[in-house]
Amino acid sequence: MTALTVRLHEAFLASLGDRVLSYSELTRKPLEVDLCASEPLLLRIYLFTLVGGAGERKRHEYKVVLRVRAQRVGEYGSFDHSGGRFTAIVGYNPDLEVFVFWDASLHPRFKNGGNLQVRDDVVRAAATRGAAEQIRVLTSGAREVVLACQASEIGRTLEARIAATGGLADDECPTFLS
Repeated sequence: MTALTVRLHEAFLASLGDRVLSYSELTRKPLEVDLCASEPLLLRIYLFTLVGGAGERKRHEYKVVLRVRAQRVGEYGSFDHSGGRFTAIVGYNPDLEVFVFWDASLHPRFKNGGNLQVRDDVVRAAATRGAAEQIRVLTSGAREVVLACQASEIGRTLEARIAATGGLADDECPTFLS
């Protein structure tokens, strides 16, 4: 799993290019990334492989399977939102070169082995047009904006993810990402 984690993290960092000021060890999940600007943007990225659904009911979706080190299968955990870092759940499909961003604030508890989905037409649209989005209504009743993009659109998509999540603590979205 470490080699796969490293490849996912390398793809994410490569898509951000020279915006990256520093980052945590590539073998560790989540990946912490500091982006440069007048005020650095601190990210905490839970990055997973984006895979196509299997079976009759699931074939029209892609998903990420939530697995975090030191969390046993079936055990519930929470994403880390500490330290002034913006936390995001991201899936990456290397064949399509598409990233998908979910709102970590809407998933306060997750089961190790659980998954998050996105429709396959959204992923294909991002692969062909650069970016796409989906509105999902969660079992809690909350509406989640799921964003998908090619690597070339990751700055704009990250800005949109931050805005859709409610912005940063100081209510400013870093426009330097685009």
